[in-house]
Amino acid sequence: MIRPFGAGDASPCSDLIHACIMQDQQLSAELRSRLLRQESPEIMIQRAGSFYIAVFDSTEGVVGVGGIEMNEIRLLYVAPEHQDTGIGGALLAHLLAMVPPALFSDIFVYSTLAAVDFYKKHGFASAGEFGFDCDGEQLTTVFMTKAIR
Repeated sequence: MIRPFGAGDASPCSDLIHACIMQDQQLSAELRSRLLRQESPEIMIQRAGSFYIAVFDSTEGVVGVGGIEMNEIRLLYVAPEHQDTGIGGALLAHLLAMVPPALFSDIFVYSTLAAVDFYKKHGFASAGEFGFDCDGEQLTTVFMTKAIR
């Protein structure tokens, strides 16, 4: 079941994001460590105050989290043991439905290298790599877009 994020979801979502960062073998050990330090329940609560966040709740608890601001996907994570089960696609569809097509012609995301194939599978096209500075360490992402009207 997909539902809006609540304050009680902060720790489970932060833990889920930590698990996904830990499994991403395309990140250097230093970058992984920096990203983990930047992720916390407090940060999740701050995000929820800035943009819409939804969680995928199952009998096992929160197994997916996604967020959108205007027409930018700001986060989308599925617990490693639940990946490739349709949860990510369901969350993505939910987020897409939140974007008003009268205001935006497309949706975009800065995808990690590990998630590029997921977004391509869901109709996104690559518009090239984009680097972000993460406390002096370079995080390479792929800017991806999808038309929504």
